[in-house]
Amino acid sequence: MNNRLLIINGPGLSDLSNYNETGYDDLTLDAVQQKCSETCEGLGLEMDFRQNDNESELLSVLIEDIDNFDALIINPAGHSQASSIGLDMYSTVINKITNQGKPVVEVRIENIFKQGNNKPLQGPESGVGFVGGLGMHSYVLAIKAINKKLSNN
Repeated sequence: MNNRLLIINGPGLSDLSNYNETGYDDLTLDAVQQKCSETCEGLGLEMDFRQNDNESELLSVLIEDIDNFDALIINPAGHSQASSIGLDMYSTVINKITNQGKPVVEVRIENIFKQGNNKPLQGPESGVGFVGGLGMHSYVLAIKAINKKLSNN
């Protein structure tokens, strides 16, 4: 049986055209999904890729569906939304997931540290990884890291 990976994309990620200004030309959520699908297929992972601009619905999905998955990759918000998301709410849900022994990696398309006021999600010391600033390739690296972690378990 293949390991199942849930990839969640939060508010502001339905339209990635604003990233074209920062050097990620022609980036679309469909292109990200396609690249993630190809990477997962090559590693033998089953993938469910979702996006939701409603933060409450997104958190509900995480809480309700995480038992159906072995790992989580989350991009909580696009850069236009980054300062408005409820990081504390996400961190609570992430803690619940990592307490189940499931690997979690946060991805960000852009380098959030350049903006100065953003920080990654908080979770238990070894429970959450972070990849950012590499555009679509942040997702690819996160998938490979998740696969390695699942293979070692």
